Amino acid sequence: MSDDVRAGELFEIEPTTSGRHWHIPWWLLLAVAIVVAELTTHPAIGVAVFCLKFGLNDWRTAAWLCRVDPQPRRSHSIWWFLVGSGFLKIFLMSSIAFPVLAGCWRAITKQKVIDEVRVAMTIGLCGMLFSFVVNHIGLYFASRRRVRVWLNRQLHLFRDGNVWPVRLTGTNRLREVLNGSAFPAILAFILGIAWLIVFGLQNAIGPAITSGIIASVSGLILLGHGLSVKRIVARTPEECWGDLPELELDDSEM
Repeated sequence: MSDDVRAGELFEIEPTTSGRHWHIPWWLLLAVAIVVAELTTHPAIGVAVFCLKFGLNDWRTAAWLCRVDPQPRRSHSIWWFLVGSGFLKIFLMSSIAFPVLAGCWRAITKQKVIDEVRVAMTIGLCGMLFSFVVNHIGLYFASRRRVRVWLNRQLHLFRDGNVWPVRLTGTNRLREVLNGSAFPAILAFILGIAWLIVFGLQNAIGPAITSGIIASVSGLILLGHGLSVKRIVARTPEECWGDLPELELDDSEM
């Protein structure tokens, strides 16, 4: 037998004997959050534990990818999108799912949950803003480094198996993550246009100018967002996870 590893062959990094990898289900985190809230008499801590859990999976994969990928240009670019995806999931869970769960809890126990909902909405707002910033930083670096990106949930399975190289199939979910993270710019553009119309009809020159600036800036951000997305979204998994061509980069790009 030969000890050589053929190119493209899957292999396990630092193989484990058990083959089991820890995973915390959402319902267990919900139970832990409730216990933490009861024991500490600070429900906000329990809410934070529950909401932040939904970003951990993407963040773990981001750290793993930077450790095992032999192409720093690719891993350092994709790192931003995985971190941003984690923040986006925190926003969705905190702003949409948690209020629904809190409403069900209120109907069953008759307990007031307004403070917990406020904490969740605050965490969700922060998650939305961080997702917007982090994903657009990723857009900048991926565009400048000429890295095309293909992401979906299968990447977590390769992380759980500690297997490299990855062989992703299915659908590229990067565009969904980037479009979701653009929500603040979309909201600012819509509100800016609406305020511009309202203040323009009222002949309020100052507020109308401010509204026009908000609409213009957010519109430019969305335009740049759309152009950058087209440049970095991979059409096939091989465009992302195949060997990257050599590219001379300045130290500022690394």
